[in-house]
Amino acid sequence: MENPLTSAVIFDLDGTLIDSMRAFTEIVSSNLEKNGIIVTTESMETIGIRLLTKFQTPQINSGFRLVFGVFWNIGRELGLGRMKSLIFAFSCINKVKSVYENAPIFPDVKQSLSILTNHGFQLGICTNASRKQLEETIEKHDIKDFFHPRALVSRDDVLRIKPDPEGLLLAIEACSTSPQLSFFLGDMPVDILAGNDAGVKTIGLTTGLVNESILHRYSTPSTVVDSLEQATSWILASRNLE
Repeated sequence: MENPLTSAVIFDLDGTLIDSMRAFTEIVSSNLEKNGIIVTTESMETIGIRLLTKFQTPQINSGFRLVFGVFWNIGRELGLGRMKSLIFAFSCINKVKSVYENAPIFPDVKQSLSILTNHGFQLGICTNASRKQLEETIEKHDIKDFFHPRALVSRDDVLRIKPDPEGLLLAIEACSTSPQLSFFLGDMPVDILAGNDAGVKTIGLTTGLVNESILHRYSTPSTVVDSLEQATSWILASRNLE
């Protein structure tokens, strides 16, 4: 039976718990430079916006093809031919593993997770990363014990990935609560879209690739904050108002 007092906080992984998005950007930039394309902050933002529109609708989970498609589209958006885009995509994919091996967690992660746990929240993760990447990351950074073991949802656990709410709803169900008593934190509009469709309160974070303006332009978050520490304060204040 559902416990009406239980509340859940579900997190995205990349750009939310781990500082991986800058490493992904460096992978893209270095491989583009090999093709004679110099990437600026402005051009990366433009690429990001174009890709947001491509991947704004729910995608059937396709594992490798999904990751390949992201890098392939970046190459094509910047004018690479089909063969060069193919080589570019595979070069980027070969370095993805190193991102998860080397990306640090954000400095306020453990404190924020501890505070939420101490206030009685059930915690989970919903990510478009693979299950292997998810499990290795949380074990490496010693944060696995903060999360409900059945509320760790990767792209390998669903038919349709974010922005479809399927994975988020699975994590909430594992926490034995309802969307109305849940929060979802993410750094991309697809996270906010998934959360809104699931019926949870959504918190956009500017710790990834996009800023507050883009989060509001492509989604409708309940709030936007600059850190997990700020997000935690907002969650506690929101629950006290209920």
